[in-house]
Amino acid sequence: MAIMGSAQVIIGSANSSPAAILKLDANNKALRIPNLSVTNRTNAVTPILSPANGVMIYNTNTDINNDIAKGITYWGSDSKYHSQASYSATEAVISSSQIPLLIFSAAIGQKPNVPVGFTAGGGYTVLNLSTPEILFDKYLGWNMTNNQFKIPSTGIYMLEFVTDMSNTGNNGGTPVLRITKGGTTLISISGRFNNVSNRMYTTLITTQNLSVNDLLDFRYVYTDNNYSIQTGTLNIYKYQ
Repeated sequence: MAIMGSAQVIIGSANSSPAAILKLDANNKALRIPNLSVTNRTNAVTPILSPANGVMIYNTNTDINNDIAKGITYWGSDSKYHSQASYSATEAVISSSQIPLLIFSAAIGQKPNVPVGFTAGGGYTVLNLSTPEILFDKYLGWNMTNNQFKIPSTGIYMLEFVTDMSNTGNNGGTPVLRITKGGTTLISISGRFNNVSNRMYTTLITTQNLSVNDLLDFRYVYTDNNYSIQTGTLNIYKYQ
């Protein structure tokens, strides 16, 4: 239903709105603007010939290197197309610029005492995280049951695993952090013991090519008995 009233076009009802030249009313439908492809921000021929300022389309093309993003786009007074900022467009810019994008972050709290150290026959302990410790998980990749992170898509990732451990005997020794993929060691690194503070500080930062659905777990061990994580961080970044 279309009605003309007070120099206004109303579609879908008889309810006028004095401030609008066109008014659309519907309970289950919406306005759809033309879907066109912008391939050059300054092209005044394609996809629209001689576009007027404010002409609006939905751009179906993405070319981040030339500042073209998919989404609502308009022709501006500077004779260029401009795309509406969106989360996906921002991520595309980050990816094309090779800037690591944080996809998982956890603040590791104090963990239970591990009674047997490596030199006494003890093995690695798999890091488990509680819900409050997980600060951000963009792809819901952390499995609380298996204490594993599932890689959401194939690409380059930076893994950052940092721990501050203590030992009740203050006996000195070597802490080691390890990341495994599907149960196979991906990388291990040793830390240092500070006998003044009775702390074992270890930082593991690595960049890895990973595939979709790879399962990672994060492990720690210490040479002497009765040790525990006091604090730490676990961050996962995606490059592309």
